Amino acid sequence: MALTAKMKAFAQAVVDGLSNKDAAISAGYSEKSAMQQGSKLAKIPEVIAYVDQFKSVKKLTPTTEKLTSKKPKVNSVDSGENDNPLDEENYAKDDPLQFLLDVMNKSDDMFMRVNAAKAALPYVHGKVADKGKKEAKAEEAKKAAQSGKFGTLNNQLPS
Repeated sequence: MALTAKMKAFAQAVVDGLSNKDAAISAGYSEKSAMQQGSKLAKIPEVIAYVDQFKSVKKLTPTTEKLTSKKPKVNSVDSGENDNPLDEENYAKDDPLQFLLDVMNKSDDMFMRVNAAKAALPYVHGKVADKGKKEAKAEEAKKAAQSGKFGTLNNQLPS
């Protein structure tokens, strides 16, 4: 098994002298499961070898970047909700199809274009459904009335 970033961070914290629980918290694991994760990580042979490799050197982390038992701050990722693919174009509120078509044609993001195309599809092409029971029965009755044993009088008379 290859070492992940969390495993390396755990090993750094152990080398710096933190307990298994505190090292797991500083590596990014939940505080609720930190004790179990610390115990689990301490038993993995790759992590043990990684810790032993740097224990003698003790220069795994620089002195300016000492680890603590607090969780590291995670920078929030921009969700993209405020990104407008269509700059300053006004749309009528009552025509969502035109808006979806413009997003589909003018957006740079392929994911957004595909989603706009999926959303516009029902507006352009209706879903083709099979005939219902009643329509199929009526059509079969018309076929039977055309000829044969159950043909109506108009269809049986030679014209």
